[in-house]
This record gives sequence, C-alpha cells and structure tokens, in this order.
Amino acid sequence: MISALMMLMACGGKKAQAENTDAAIVDSTVLLAQEEMTGLIKELYAAAAKNEAGIDELYACHEWRKMVAAVNEKDAHVAEIGFFNEDYWTQMQDSNPDDLEARDIKFEQVDVEKGKATVSFLLHSSVQDVRQKFEFCHEDGNWRVHNIIRYFKDADGNEEKSDLMEGMRSYLDEPQEEVQELTFANMAGIYDDEKQESRFCLNEDGTATWVMIGSLNYTEYTYTINGNTISLKPKGVESEDDCYDYDENTRTLKNEQGAVYYRQVVE
Repeated sequence: MISALMMLMACGGKKAQAENTDAAIVDSTVLLAQEEMTGLIKELYAAAAKNEAGIDELYACHEWRKMVAAVNEKDAHVAEIGFFNEDYWTQMQDSNPDDLEARDIKFEQVDVEKGKATVSFLLHSSVQDVRQKFEFCHEDGNWRVHNIIRYFKDADGNEEKSDLMEGMRSYLDEPQEEVQELTFANMAGIYDDEKQESRFCLNEDGTATWVMIGSLNYTEYTYTINGNTISLKPKGVESEDDCYDYDENTRTLKNEQGAVYYRQVVE
C-alpha cells in the first residue's frame, strides 16, 4: 500500500510539474508576442514622426492594405473629399509632428493560438493626444495591424468610437456617385474673381479671354481640360500654363497662388 501510494504521489507530482511547465511556456509565448507588438507600435510611430512612406507595407496586414487600396480607388472618382481626410495612423491632416509617441500601451486580449490581439494606447504629441486601439493578426510569421479603432468626444462630450475597417466596408458598399466629366461645352461660361474686378470667359471652342471688368483691353487664351484641371495658355506668348482646379460644389476655379474665380449664373 505504501509503495502504491508513493507511485500515485510521484505521478501526481509529475502531472503538476508538467502543468506548471505548460503554463510557463504559454506565459512565455504571450510575453514574446506582447514584446513584438509593443516594438511594432513604437517603430511604426517613430517612422510616422519622420513622415516616412511605406508604413502600411511594413506594419499592416494584407486585408488592411487591400481595403485601403479599394477605398483610395473609389476616392479617386469622387468630386468631394473621400473617406480619408487625414493620416489614419495619426489622425493628422498636415505633416506629422516629430514628437509622436505611443504611451500607456495595454493588452486587452492576446490569443497566440488564434493569432489575434487587441491593444489600446495613447498617441501623444505636442499637437494632440488621441486614444486609439489596434487589432492585430498574425500572418506570414509576424504580428501585423489588422484594424484601427479611434475614440473621440462627440458634441456633448461623450466618448464615441470609430472602427475604420468597418467604416471602409460600409463606404465601399455605398453606390458610386457619378462624377460629371468636364468638357468645353459644360465649362463654357463667365467666371469673376471674389472682388468682381477681373473676369475669365471660357468658350465652347476651347478659347478663353481674361479682362479687368470695365476695361476694353483683354488677353486671349486657349485652354485644355485634364480631369478637373483647366490649363490656360496665353495666345502668342511663350509662358507656362496657368492652371486652375474646378470645384463642382462651389462652382469655382482656383489656382496654386490662391486666386479664386466664381462661376456666374446667367439668367
């Protein structure tokens, strides 16, 4: 009996030891995964702080890159601002500040076996502090960002969230609005500047004139249309084209120097 008891105790000890070893291996695997994802987040924002290109290719998963490409393709065919109006990694509309830093990184969920993880953090900079969350997936032997979830305050000060992957899917499911192609026929008309001191007249035959309103002297042009850009070239003068972008919503022509001409409604 004593011998049998000793054997049972030995077996029980080996089982407990094995369980402890398995738990240690799992903990070690999770820790390694967390270290890799933490390093990825820090590397990503170090690159973003330098405004480096290729962040998606280095740190995002295949599905994210595929969705972004589809959204950009759709955005290329809309007249107004498309789905992305800022850097989706940093929520900055202009260039990123050089002091971007991910702080307070917290792992909410890590499943190494399924290759999924959720990590929240505060993106700090001298411009703003924003709270974000990354959903990770494990593919091609590496952890990659699968989704970005943003948190923001609504008009009443309540916290709301925006799931970018979900938002991109919904945006792509929306019917494509038809964009009217600009032609000599539909661009022909009178365009006055903001102070109504000067005027462009675009004609259906591809010619144009510019005049100070009230003056008898005018400059003759020919013009071409490329997408929504009108390029005017003075007749008989060697000079670069004067290019204006047409905004269908505001019915304006605007050049790189900021000069704006408003299309006049003819009764």
